[in-house]
Amino acid sequence: MKIRFIGHSGFYVELEEMNLLFDYYRGELPEIDRSKPLFVFVSHAHPDHFQREIFSLAEKADNVVYFLSDDIRRSALPLQIQESVRLLAPETETEICRLVQDETGRELRQEVFLTVNTYRSTDEGVAFLIDCDEARIYHAGDLNDWHWEENTEAENNVQRTLYLEELRELRAEVERSGRLPDIAFVPVDSRLGENYWRGADAYMREVGARYLIPMHLYGDKTVIRKLRERSEARDYRDQILGTGEEGEVFSL
Repeated sequence: MKIRFIGHSGFYVELEEMNLLFDYYRGELPEIDRSKPLFVFVSHAHPDHFQREIFSLAEKADNVVYFLSDDIRRSALPLQIQESVRLLAPETETEICRLVQDETGRELRQEVFLTVNTYRSTDEGVAFLIDCDEARIYHAGDLNDWHWEENTEAENNVQRTLYLEELRELRAEVERSGRLPDIAFVPVDSRLGENYWRGADAYMREVGARYLIPMHLYGDKTVIRKLRERSEARDYRDQILGTGEEGEVFSL
């Protein structure tokens, strides 16, 4: 697996059989490998997660599928790509299948190639849990413990309750399948002040992942180092990847 941090919550993930693009909104779009399917994910319509430039990728690749949160209206999509779009509400499962052939080209069966499950955000849109033979990937979008310093304690408690409810849904799926996410892209947002770490910490304690890649940094790369240094992160600090530098590449 090769992962490129494009910026903010945007990542490009290259696997042997497919490539995946998450929440692109600025920076250089990757060169597209036409030999593989490209799956493009948009967690919600906020402009720091969604730009219409992603639709130009349909002209550069032969097999592109867009998984978009349903707060993005179909009427806003270019006509030429609408058949390639799946608009997903929270708590939805959808699959991409492929045809299996023998060495003579005879059709044998359909098999599931990619499965996408969505979870309800604590802000807008959805979070994604993506499964294929090669990897399980979680992208939180704006599903987070939005613990704002200017909010009342009661308001922040409501946010945390809603967040933990979704994490328990994720944990139930992990326990049911026996498959931990290989990668979890989770917000560590500097605008939350001293509370920047809460969402990522709760995710790792409730659900877990082989590797955690912080995102949604709002330009403050220091929060990744600070998260590693917190005593709360002692059980998973070695699983935290990245410096927050745009363009950084991870090969796993």
